[in-house]
Amino acid sequence: MHSPASWKLASPPETPASIAVDLVELREPLVRVTRTEAGDWCFDGPGEARELVEEITLGDVVRAWPHVAVLRMVQPGETAVWNWAENGWHIAPLSNQAELSCADLADSAWPEDLPAEDPAVVERAVVTGEALLTDVQRDDEGFSFVGPGEDELSVDAYVLVRLADAVRRWPHSFGVVRALQPGEGVEWDAEELRWDAYRLTYPTQPEL
Repeated sequence: MHSPASWKLASPPETPASIAVDLVELREPLVRVTRTEAGDWCFDGPGEARELVEEITLGDVVRAWPHVAVLRMVQPGETAVWNWAENGWHIAPLSNQAELSCADLADSAWPEDLPAEDPAVVERAVVTGEALLTDVQRDDEGFSFVGPGEDELSVDAYVLVRLADAVRRWPHSFGVVRALQPGEGVEWDAEELRWDAYRLTYPTQPEL
């Protein structure tokens, strides 16, 4: 559920939306958003528009892809594409959409000291959109992408995912992944639509 305070888009959460099947099945990143002249919302990946689409609600899209929540400025007849280098959206009229470059995340965009092939630990429910991505953390072993809740989950609740694919799943995480140092984490503030930083804490060993 989305609280009124956290919902920023011009259309309500129950608004029907069209989304490419390639996005739902996690084959492509969500990097293009279009509003038709009638105000309908359409979500797609890089390259040519897909013909295979599904109908879901706008609220479900925002739950699974939080970087969409900031697009309150997109009006009917406009399109937005994700810019990986700037870690944000570019918006233009549909008549000028050819001027906007819409691309997948290139390996060349990664810092040399942060291999895109490294595995990341990801909560399964977050990957599927059943739970919100709330935290990205980095420790000495690598990155973790997890949802809300303080209960300790079983090992089966997590999956190892190529770090680059985790970022492609959540494009708004790219900036923090590049910035985080071991021992640091960030939490997504759904009302302010930003990441808040914190230090990881570890249980202390009892004295002998």
